[in-house]
Amino acid sequence: MEVFLDTNFIAAALEARVRVREELGRNGGGKVEFLVLSSVLEEVEKLPAKEKSEAKLFLKSEEFEVVEAKGDVDRSLAKEAKTRSAAVATLDSGLKKRLKSLGVQVITLSKNRLVLV
Repeated sequence: MEVFLDTNFIAAALEARVRVREELGRNGGGKVEFLVLSSVLEEVEKLPAKEKSEAKLFLKSEEFEVVEAKGDVDRSLAKEAKTRSAAVATLDSGLKKRLKSLGVQVITLSKNRLVLV
């Protein structure tokens, strides 16, 4: 299972102390491969200091493939996820709606637990 990570999800997963790869694997996801857009990495650099350090810590602790993308992050996530039949992990409600309308699987957090939408 390929999973694109959105900026807000990266910081929140570490804060919630959720082991995303393990949880997804346990919930029938099999082998989980994380994908991160280059534009998401750019967004991480613009986060406030605390969130930025949390996001960087999460990224250092995980293996992931960088997918080159320019322009609007949400549009790029939707396009790449649809093209690759990948899921997207995000907390952004507008993006979740857009992804669901495209038939893309969404992973989010609720009460410090992963939820597949």
